[in-house]
Amino acid sequence: MPEHVQGEKKTVGQTLPRLLICLAILLPCVLCGVLAAALEEARQSGADSQSGEPPASSSLEDPAPPPEEEIPVIPAEVPSWQALYPDLYAQPAERGSQCPEKVVYLTFDDGPSARTPEVLDILAAYGIKATFFVTGRESEQGQQWMRDIVSAGHTLGVHSYTHDYQKIYASVEAFLEDFNRMYQQILEVTGTAPQIFRFPGGSINSYNGHIYLDIVAEMVRRGFVYFDWNAMTGDAVKKPPAPAVQVNNALSKAGAERVILLSHDSSKMVNTVAALPGIIEGYQTAGYTFAPLTPEVLPIVYAYPK
Repeated sequence: MPEHVQGEKKTVGQTLPRLLICLAILLPCVLCGVLAAALEEARQSGADSQSGEPPASSSLEDPAPPPEEEIPVIPAEVPSWQALYPDLYAQPAERGSQCPEKVVYLTFDDGPSARTPEVLDILAAYGIKATFFVTGRESEQGQQWMRDIVSAGHTLGVHSYTHDYQKIYASVEAFLEDFNRMYQQILEVTGTAPQIFRFPGGSINSYNGHIYLDIVAEMVRRGFVYFDWNAMTGDAVKKPPAPAVQVNNALSKAGAERVILLSHDSSKMVNTVAALPGIIEGYQTAGYTFAPLTPEVLPIVYAYPK
């Protein structure tokens, strides 16, 4: 074999072992370097998480959460009757702010009538003011009696124009129509805008159960005050009882903190007029005073049992 070939084989034979030795030496170093870098990265990541800082990242930021969906607010439906009679509102007052004890409020429904002048004379003789819840009157005489009530210093309130229960309580709109008609008549005849009223038959009766709450809510919204009663003479019958019976009926509430007494003012109420002096004197003897109803007086009102 030529010498140069043998030299090459010798050189290769000598170089290969040396290369293997170098790789054996360098490979652990390289692996150690890689492992050290990985450990350092892990250590740095752990430190960032303990500090509460988010790790550095080249990735895109987290997308913002989607906006909360707004729930539409649906306004409560406003009853159509609130738009009726836009001028039918009571004057501002401190309603229900007065509740004196040992006071009697004499009230007369359904007038005025031929009995009204007689009632006014008795009240004047005792120096007492009362309250008249009146109904519609077309005659000049009837309207004059309304003016006489106001000029004598008594309170004039709305009872109804027609006093027709079926018509008045047919709907909230029907009630407002009747009420406004009576309100306007009182205003035109006397120059005084009524601020209080009494429901025909009382605030709760067999005719208005289906709309009672709606009517009350609407009248209160308009600022009017209504009054029921806690005593009565018992004259609301076809044949009114004798004067002595009415006196006893009326005085049955003597001892109550306050009394709202229901009587009636119509042409047939002769016995009611005759009973009035005995009622007044009986309550005076029991230590009561008398006053007219006003918006400031805390009302007595009925309510359905719970």
